[in-house]
Amino acid sequence: MFRLLFILLYVLTILSVIFFERKQPNEALMWVLIVSCVPYAGLIFYLAFGSTSAIKMTRYFRSKRLRKNMPPLESQDEEHIDTMGGIDADVARFNYHYNDAPLCAYEQAAFYTSGESHYKQLFADIEDARESIYLEFYTIQNDRVGQALLSLLTQKQKQGVDVIVLCDFIANLSTPESLFRPLKQAGGTVKRLKPYVSHFRSHRKIVTVDSEIGYIGGMNIGLQYANGAKIKNPWRDTQVRFTGDCVHALENEFLLDLSTALNGRLFRQRFSSLRLREVRLPGNEKKLCQFVTGGVDNDKESVKMCYMSMIRSAQRQIRLQTPYFIPDCSILDALKTAAASGIKVDIMIPAIKANFFLDPVTNYFAAEMMEYGAHVYKYNGYIHAKTMIVDDEICCIGSVNMDMRSLLVDDEVCGIFYENGLVREYNAIYEEDLRHTKEYVLEEFEERSIWTRLSERIFMLFTPLM
Repeated sequence: MFRLLFILLYVLTILSVIFFERKQPNEALMWVLIVSCVPYAGLIFYLAFGSTSAIKMTRYFRSKRLRKNMPPLESQDEEHIDTMGGIDADVARFNYHYNDAPLCAYEQAAFYTSGESHYKQLFADIEDARESIYLEFYTIQNDRVGQALLSLLTQKQKQGVDVIVLCDFIANLSTPESLFRPLKQAGGTVKRLKPYVSHFRSHRKIVTVDSEIGYIGGMNIGLQYANGAKIKNPWRDTQVRFTGDCVHALENEFLLDLSTALNGRLFRQRFSSLRLREVRLPGNEKKLCQFVTGGVDNDKESVKMCYMSMIRSAQRQIRLQTPYFIPDCSILDALKTAAASGIKVDIMIPAIKANFFLDPVTNYFAAEMMEYGAHVYKYNGYIHAKTMIVDDEICCIGSVNMDMRSLLVDDEVCGIFYENGLVREYNAIYEEDLRHTKEYVLEEFEERSIWTRLSERIFMLFTPLM
């Protein structure tokens, strides 16, 4: 009987790979061979590293129920996109139609490039909260920053503010439950996303306060983001804070994430309170933006396709900041094509090593770009910012590393800002960062050791997992 059930599970798994998962043919064939040729272990390996069925079904049914009470995208978005013109209109139109990203507007926006300044403003906003505080981070460290944050959140919950905290399960295994217990006892909600062993992780950083203030960017909660790391120091990151109706669009994404984290009973209990908000666009608003979320909960490859749209729209310049540079083939080819076409492509990566296996691969792909005319700069410290600037027209800030995990596997969020004044402001920040870099050239790459050459070839095999 057990043998029959196991065979049935194998058959259902293979059918799922072929017909439901909608994987690329080479990936689907790989998993069919692994599951078929490696008994027991192959099935376990697939469930941990390949299966997305449960993630997709949960997201689909939960989001479908929540979106029933949400107005459809407004037709005036199309009218605004038509008036934007140029590459702004091209990228906005793509995200509107393909990624279902409503065009929205912010009132004010500000960049924070250090953990100290970011936490100071974030804590002040939380202190002033009156109705709700929603936070989602990849990691929340049990250090003085994390402890101060949870203490403040507990205080606000006791004052009657609705506090919800989401964080990734695997990334926070070392974060003790005792850190969150006082908040839970006060009535707050804490959920660890994707609570199982898998390489599909939640990497988003989202904060909304009173549905009026929003944050996204590269920073999590921890001392290292405020230059408290022993090795990765100075730490350079980017967070953006904004106000206005665009916060409603970001809050909707948070609530969709929350809905997938609640078990069936809790979801039914809280369903009436999980109301997605309408995203309105004022008729004369020029400070336009969109939010794009990506992950394996659908088959769109939303973040990657958004990046492709931005890269292909560039006419003069593309500027990137990323702690790792391990793009997939389509992004790499798009960047190579841009650089070879005379578009100035600048890539900024850390001079301090991320770790022993990411660094050789990052340098390898950076060298490929240099062969096509791109300029690669190594920041004198650890740059953790995840940004892209296109032609002084578009600025993208978010949680997305330029690697295959962020582009294809992890749950991510990025904000695309179209207002030229804000883009010029971040371009000035990029120029200042360049003053703290050294250009990485092909001659330096070609002098690497034999061990480095061997290690990069070995680690290249694992790039889909990086």
